[in-house]
Amino acid sequence: MRLSQSYRTHQGLKGILLSLTLWVGSEAAITCEDARLKCAYREGCGKALQNFIISCSSLHQLTRNCPEECQNALIALTSTDEGQQFMSCDCDDQYCKETKERVEVCRPQVLRATMNETIVSCTVAQWICGADTLCSTALNFYHIYCRSMFLGKRCSLRCENSINILRRQEKAAKLNTCFCNGREDYDCDAIRRNMETMCFVKKLPHGVKPPPPAAPDVITNEVIPRHHSSAISTSPALLTLLCLLYIHWRL
Repeated sequence: MRLSQSYRTHQGLKGILLSLTLWVGSEAAITCEDARLKCAYREGCGKALQNFIISCSSLHQLTRNCPEECQNALIALTSTDEGQQFMSCDCDDQYCKETKERVEVCRPQVLRATMNETIVSCTVAQWICGADTLCSTALNFYHIYCRSMFLGKRCSLRCENSINILRRQEKAAKLNTCFCNGREDYDCDAIRRNMETMCFVKKLPHGVKPPPPAAPDVITNEVIPRHHSSAISTSPALLTLLCLLYIHWRL
């Protein structure tokens, strides 16, 4: 019986994922069905898998280019342990094996982006974070509590706390070094400027004015400053004491 186009497309996408075995390495291989279920039931991996299916749907056809959205989805998927295991499973049909060759077009970009020292765009960095459950949760709280900062109004304590929590996540490492490429669906450069100027700036309690600047030290050649010497010369008590001492010495 002839396979339907949708079924063949689905099988092709599964085969494309499996073809990444040689890229990431693996432990003992498992069946593709078990690996797929294991990835799908994990929130982060399941989300990355869905993004891959949508973004890389054209890879079942012969092509010389790897679409940028497909690259991002592959990078996110390979950043998860479950995704790597799914991509290293044993291919159980000929169609799956044939599609392994077609994903090779994405190999250089994906391998380069997943290196620790590689600086990626902020879009890719968010995809990597979003594929991890803990990092994705921290990123969601950052989006909720930092809305005023996004708009350039203020950076609240909750916003600063959410930024600190996000920065502690392992999969958020590339968010700290990512660059804005101008193709984001938000004003990446403006948000970065707002964070640098509004967050983690030492603030005084409400109603407290900053102290006036200290007066600079005046360096003179006098042993006793003028205002001190003037005060001494006009002090009646000191003059009386000097007179009594003089009389005592004369006696």
